[in-house]
Amino acid sequence: MKRSAFFEKTIILTLSNIITGTLTFAFSIILSREIGSKGVGLYQLVMPVYMLFLSFTGGGITVTVSKIAAEKKAVGSYNELYKTVKALCVFEFIWSLVITAFVLLGSTFISSTILADKRTLYGIIAFCPAIVIVSISSVFKGAFYGLQRVIEPALIDIVEKIGRVLLIFLFVRFTRNSGIEVTSAAAVFSLSCGELISFLLFFICYKNFVRKHPGYGKSDNSPQLILNVLKLSVPLALTGILSTIFSTLATVMIPKRLQAAGMPYESALSLLGKLQGMALTIAFYPTIIIGAINVLLIPSISEAVAFKKNHIVNHRINISLTIASVAAFSSAAIMMAIPGRLGQFLYKDPAVGEILRVLVPGIPIIYIEMVTFSILNGLGKQTKLLINSIILSATELTLIYIFLGIPSLNIKGYAVSFIISGILGLILSFIVIRKTVEFRLNLYSCLILPMLCSVLLFILTTFFLDKLSSTPLIVLLSYAFYMIIYLPMYSYSKKQYR
Repeated sequence: MKRSAFFEKTIILTLSNIITGTLTFAFSIILSREIGSKGVGLYQLVMPVYMLFLSFTGGGITVTVSKIAAEKKAVGSYNELYKTVKALCVFEFIWSLVITAFVLLGSTFISSTILADKRTLYGIIAFCPAIVIVSISSVFKGAFYGLQRVIEPALIDIVEKIGRVLLIFLFVRFTRNSGIEVTSAAAVFSLSCGELISFLLFFICYKNFVRKHPGYGKSDNSPQLILNVLKLSVPLALTGILSTIFSTLATVMIPKRLQAAGMPYESALSLLGKLQGMALTIAFYPTIIIGAINVLLIPSISEAVAFKKNHIVNHRINISLTIASVAAFSSAAIMMAIPGRLGQFLYKDPAVGEILRVLVPGIPIIYIEMVTFSILNGLGKQTKLLINSIILSATELTLIYIFLGIPSLNIKGYAVSFIISGILGLILSFIVIRKTVEFRLNLYSCLILPMLCSVLLFILTTFFLDKLSSTPLIVLLSYAFYMIIYLPMYSYSKKQYR
């Protein structure tokens, strides 16, 4: 991919992610206001289970197909790509049906024993259709990303998120008087319906692409093509499975450890909803920019590695880390300056802001860590990523168990684990990157400059912008001032570097 094309498609995906991220954000706000923090707590208990079984059926498929599609496109082997997509769709359909049947049969056990809350039963049943739908959609999505066609996935994501937001209004209002377990399940079911919309649109767009770009030439047989994909996707799937298992354990553990610290279960469940359904949603909202980078970074690095263009690999890694740092430090400065106002404006709950405040120090670390994971995928280091993920997940789980049980720390114990595990993740990722490519980190552009500008932004927002009455205006002006401060300094440093 040419440099200009890389940036052009990054911008397209960034704009798409801003829209879809905002719609997802709106979904969380609607959810919290319609079903309350306890309902959000139930929803958050169910979602890791959904992600776990999704990892079993489609884990690593999007990334792997993206990588394979980029390679096939580079050599013009479209026929083999189409045959791979077709074989994978059949495989994913059969395999996801098996897993879905297993979930339905074990739903009562999962809700009552694993999640320790019988009210999650309906939510588990509600996400079952999505397991099959998303597993097949992930194949098409990976093909589009690998072919570096970003407009179709971008538009489909927007339509899917709009559908989900509209459906949650309909379903939750319809089930409002049916109990918290039914309304939270209705929210989960809106997710399944949204994924169905996404699948249908992906299928139509893919068929249209194949019609316009017919494939020719020989190809391996279907079993061999599936095996080629599984060789790459299984380590990623294992990474997702193990990470989700740890995530599920952590989610279940949070209210239990808060109970151990002396908090009643219903209050602990409410605090879980505020943490994972509200504060973390605010904290990770700016990662929509990083998501756009990651989608293009994996196939672009894979392509550059295939042609042994190390200078391009080096450049794109540095650019990606720089963008992640800018997004991370600017957002952290704003969230640290006005956490209470953000919690009140978005969720009508200033307590969410207090939770957000303790999470802020870990935000830059986690944002940059997210990019390093995509870099490892692009470099073909899925096994190393799996090992690193196991180490990180085990560390985070241990830290949550220890710190959340301390009454004086309470939910702050989660922030401690958030920061420590993030630092460990960065160290492990950079060790692998440095061993794989001749990587030279531009420390000033990637870290020092974004951090210095964030300090100035924090002072500006705290002492001047915070006097404004409109919270959205404060946020917009803060980001604008950050770029006004950052861009001239970045341009100057670039000239000096050259």
